[in-house]
Amino acid sequence: MEYFLYDLIRAFWIQVVSIFFREIASGNAHSVPKEGPVIFVVAPHNNQFVDPLILFKHSPRRVYFLVAASSLKRRIVGFYGRLLRGIPVERAMDHKKKGVGMVTSNSNSDTPDPLRIFGLETNFLSEFQPGDRISILSGKHQAKVVKVISDSELLMDSEVSSPDVIAALSSQTGCAYDKIPALDQKAMYKSVYDRLNSNECIGIFPEGGSHDQSKMLPLKIGVCLMALGASADNPNLKINIVPAGLNYFHPSKFRSRAVIEFGNPIPIDPELVEMFKKGGEDKRKACSTLLEVISEALKQVTLNTPDSDTLQLIHTCRRLYNPTKRTISMRNQVELSRRFVKGYMQLKDNAEVSAIINRVLDYKKKLEYYGIRDHQVEKLHMDRFDAIKLFTWRFIWLVFTGSLALSGAILNLPVFIVTRIVSRIKAKEALAASTVKLKATDVIATWKILVGLVFIPTLYTLYSILYVFYAKNFRFLFFLSPSPNSGFLYSFFQGILLTTFISLASLNFGERAVDIFKSLKPLYTVILDSDNISKKIISERAELSESITQLVNELGPQIYPEYFNKSSESDSESAESSSGIRKRTINKGDGNPDSETESKSTRFSVPSITPKFLSKIRSVSSFDFLGTGTDKIRKLRKSKDENSAEAKSETPEPNGGFFSQIFSVSNLFQVGWFDNSQDSNLPELAEYSKSIKYSGSSYSTDDDASFSSATHSRNSSIDSNFSTDGAKAFGMSPLDPKK
Repeated sequence: MEYFLYDLIRAFWIQVVSIFFREIASGNAHSVPKEGPVIFVVAPHNNQFVDPLILFKHSPRRVYFLVAASSLKRRIVGFYGRLLRGIPVERAMDHKKKGVGMVTSNSNSDTPDPLRIFGLETNFLSEFQPGDRISILSGKHQAKVVKVISDSELLMDSEVSSPDVIAALSSQTGCAYDKIPALDQKAMYKSVYDRLNSNECIGIFPEGGSHDQSKMLPLKIGVCLMALGASADNPNLKINIVPAGLNYFHPSKFRSRAVIEFGNPIPIDPELVEMFKKGGEDKRKACSTLLEVISEALKQVTLNTPDSDTLQLIHTCRRLYNPTKRTISMRNQVELSRRFVKGYMQLKDNAEVSAIINRVLDYKKKLEYYGIRDHQVEKLHMDRFDAIKLFTWRFIWLVFTGSLALSGAILNLPVFIVTRIVSRIKAKEALAASTVKLKATDVIATWKILVGLVFIPTLYTLYSILYVFYAKNFRFLFFLSPSPNSGFLYSFFQGILLTTFISLASLNFGERAVDIFKSLKPLYTVILDSDNISKKIISERAELSESITQLVNELGPQIYPEYFNKSSESDSESAESSSGIRKRTINKGDGNPDSETESKSTRFSVPSITPKFLSKIRSVSSFDFLGTGTDKIRKLRKSKDENSAEAKSETPEPNGGFFSQIFSVSNLFQVGWFDNSQDSNLPELAEYSKSIKYSGSSYSTDDDASFSSATHSRNSSIDSNFSTDGAKAFGMSPLDPKK
């Protein structure tokens, strides 16, 4: 029964987090052991109670998280935490108390002891016990109390290193302090051991509390005590530690994106278990060794930068680096950013790297000045007439989709207002109570979800009651008539369903409207560009992209020698393969060697629009299709007529013509070009890419299938680059300039 409740509640929260986030990608989930005890170590803890939901969604096994006992005392969090079989953990920080009096390091001795603390009007004997911790100056220095000498004197186990704390302790008035008691965690460890002995999985955030920094906090030793302690108690227990890295594009933003990457399992070394059993210094060494292994494993699946500015710089460089001219999956974007971080941290003092960084910073400032994002720069490459046509067409669709989303937006406007206000208030409270948070953005998403779970049902109930009174004389709605004894309930649930349907439909169309609105800025810039600013930005970006790509190719082997060696071998094989394809293409030209030259006289040839072709491309973005303009539609129709014989030989065209075939695609508003692998689209499109011919451009068969949806890559400043090379082949890109 407990598993049934767990699975039911887990499924509920998976749906909640799937609504909050637009996309949650995962990687390497197949590496999670299918059986046996597993400890998931998850980092960074940047999104409070949302973080475990991401793991719930993509973990192939049931996971039971360690939850702060103070959190389980909350009404909603505690209710669901107990149903999800969370393991309560008493945190010493939750029992922190403000100390009486002040503390100082001043003494009458000529040889002051850096481990000795003196009190001014303090009661150390009644406040502290050996093993408790003293927190000085709002946690800027914490140390374990070794000995309490008197009410005004005690010994710590570590010296003060913070200049601020040293200055405060040296003052005549001293500084404030807090007492953090030592807690008995035997009950918690017993619960963990029982779960592991039952071959279950537990989840833990080794950083401790949540935070909003761009790097991981120092890991706590608790996970090592659990893993080594359970292995020492049961020698037959084969525990695996699985690192899981969380990467958010905008953690607190509704309908943003996230990626979770699983690392390879880490088995417990029997030698460390034997050292742990010995206790004392050997035990500490065993825990430190395992903690270092876990830390390094987490660094392989997370992004860690000194600050947020560096993180944004890394994302910009990653977008500019584009050697293959293909759009890559979201998971690969994160992996590439991770490699850029490693390279930047090792080579940031290099003169060439510093010069490139300065150029990138100047480029970013220029984009900020003109209000353009990097992924929109390629959209500036079009003439003014095309920009006007596309701007007009997209503006029409903006009005259309916006009007469809308007009703749901009005219905849910109170939700957005209330969740925003409450989450900001809670963020301020969390920031005031924390020493590690920068802006406390890590709690915003949690409170948006919690407030929404309470407020949305309440609001929809109110709407349904109002609907009942409105629908008294309109029982023909939905072509159904209520029975005489169930009129109120029938109308009430009808109102609930209608409100929910309108909200979900408005969410869908609203996203599309926002995407279209964001895409208008570069078009607006092109239309009003009188100083050729757009061409200058395009040229600067192209030069930067080429410089970064060359620099990575030069310096990359120093950091990833095996990867670059393998990449070089793959490139040579691809060159041979592509040359063979080109040779076969030339042979198709009626045996005339000039046929390839003749093919350059036309921009492209479009493959026949058949069900077979539609099954290959899987889905088409409605906005890319509808934004092509009438001239491109005519070209597509003309090409379809030219290839009608081929289309009929494959399969008869269904009634309704071209539009019926395009709109028969079930996933009209989504793009399915790519899987998790950057190159996964090549085999799928290889069959019909051979029929595409291009005129005097730098395009090759290695660069095909670089499609991108207007709805997929505009929502975030750190989304992937928009690539139109492949889309040009089909005349479907709304951003393709006339040549």
